Amino acid sequence: MHPILFQTNSITIYTFWLFFGIAVIAGTYTLIKLSKIYNLKIQFLSDNVLLIILISLLGARIVSIIENYQNYFYELSLQNILSTLYIWDKGLNPWGAILAFLILFYFLCKKNGQSFSKWMDILTPSIIIIIAITSLGAFFDGINYGKETNLPWGVNFESPTIKYTVPIHPTQIYAFIYNIAISIFLIVLGQSRKIKEKTRQGFITLLGIIIFAFFRFLEEFMRGDDTWLLLGIRLPQIFAGLTILVAGIFLVKKYTSPEILLNKESNNQKND
Repeated sequence: MHPILFQTNSITIYTFWLFFGIAVIAGTYTLIKLSKIYNLKIQFLSDNVLLIILISLLGARIVSIIENYQNYFYELSLQNILSTLYIWDKGLNPWGAILAFLILFYFLCKKNGQSFSKWMDILTPSIIIIIAITSLGAFFDGINYGKETNLPWGVNFESPTIKYTVPIHPTQIYAFIYNIAISIFLIVLGQSRKIKEKTRQGFITLLGIIIFAFFRFLEEFMRGDDTWLLLGIRLPQIFAGLTILVAGIFLVKKYTSPEILLNKESNNQKND
């Protein structure tokens, strides 16, 4: 565990933020490459990138504050109110960021005449890459940790912020592995010639969301960090389950719609 990579009297470089920076660069590089393949103009994103970042951070911060309100409002004071603005304390909820981003990006696409589903097909694997690499930063920072385990790859963290003194699941490493695998799978699937363009639009996004949420759901069984519980179930696990349900409904409706069925029927008749 190395939360601080480099420190002097005036400069402190945190490992988590270093990996986050690397993650953003890798995700942006992937996005640019995929935008060329999908014939999308990256300028649309570059024109709105500051707004997207600000709103995503705001969503992540608001949900994190709601989830951990006792850390910010244990007493009413100006200092505690100002502390809600200190995003460098790593109080950012990924679900809040994703929700805020999706709402904003949908309206931006509508306003600028862009295909929301086509953009999301390249944004989904790019965002998952960012989440994957950021997970490595979480490992060195000692956050998002797992519960105790007897498995040979269990790790020990010597930190007062971690409540276990025995080997625990390296859930951050699990997250890195499965997220990298998901992003590679989506990128390869998106470029498969067996999937027609009209069918592919939105399919990559919905499938990616379902797979990501499924693994995130499984990860929660091994997480040992504190979070809210609802009927004994971890709140992020509930979010993941609801995400699978909603995305699954959209996927079924999208590919059982009359238009899709008629297209399939006409294609079968042509082949006959």
